[in-house]
Amino acid sequence: MTRRQVAQTGYSCEPRRYCSQISSCEEARWYLENCSWGGKLDRDKDGIPCEGLC
Repeated sequence: MTRRQVAQTGYSCEPRRYCSQISSCEEARWYLENCSWGGKLDRDKDGIPCEGLC
């Protein structure tokens, strides 16, 4: 990921995030796709992160 990508989205893989700290489905999907720990947001491994938001 480049600095430009981070600047465009406003999201960063640091610090670790949990669904309770995420404000939108778009943000949750960004973490799932771009961060090494993003898979933790998809507990049932169905491809949908933070199901309460998405």
